[in-house]
Amino acid sequence: MRNTRKEYSPAQNAALVSQVNRLCPLCLEPLFYKKKGMSYKEYEIAHIYPVNPKPSEIALLAREERLSEDVNDENNVIPLCKTCHGKFDKPRTVEEYRHLFQLKKNLLDRSGQEELWKRYEIEKEIFAIIDAIYHDPQMAVDSEIVFSPKKIDDKLDGSVSRPTQSKIKNNVREYYVFLKDQFSSLNQSNDDLSDLISLQIKTYYLKQKGMGFSQQVIFENIVSWINAKTNPRTLDAAEILVSFFVQNCEVFE
Repeated sequence: MRNTRKEYSPAQNAALVSQVNRLCPLCLEPLFYKKKGMSYKEYEIAHIYPVNPKPSEIALLAREERLSEDVNDENNVIPLCKTCHGKFDKPRTVEEYRHLFQLKKNLLDRSGQEELWKRYEIEKEIFAIIDAIYHDPQMAVDSEIVFSPKKIDDKLDGSVSRPTQSKIKNNVREYYVFLKDQFSSLNQSNDDLSDLISLQIKTYYLKQKGMGFSQQVIFENIVSWINAKTNPRTLDAAEILVSFFVQNCEVFE
């Protein structure tokens, strides 16, 4: 029995195009072009696992993971520019299937993270901590922590890239004492405030760990969550905060 290729609604098209930021995920070309002030589609909805695979394609992909058993499910489709769609379909290769599969899986994981952002709150007082990173004159005072890099190394596994490891260590060395003092100041107005924020960070970390993500992905996801919740001037502030919580043991044991 042959499957019928689904026509996706305007809302579904909008969601799928938004998921890839209006760019072809393979070549990064825009999925729309403008002419005389009007926008026009320059994409097609591609099925990652084919709608009606040929016998050779069934054999080719027999051992490959699928994002949905329903070939028309939104998890199994992705907008591609017309050129990339044609190249992906003809001829189909395992390598290209795996590449597009992983791209879509990453997009779905990101969408799942955005849903988590809504459910996991963080106290608004953390805004004061972030503001202090940018503006507090005490930040100019030499308050580097004396710590053994081995302590950080013991917490990080092989999934954490060398640049990320260096970033965490440098952030801890330069900001840990300063941030520790800032969190202590919060407790002057509420004895349990810093503990509450620490618990919120720990809870979000444990959720990420329970979802089976690598430490590298967990670090990036917590940075993205804090960044989305607090909207600091730059991503650096969120990375500095997560590095602090790595040293403080709320993130990674």
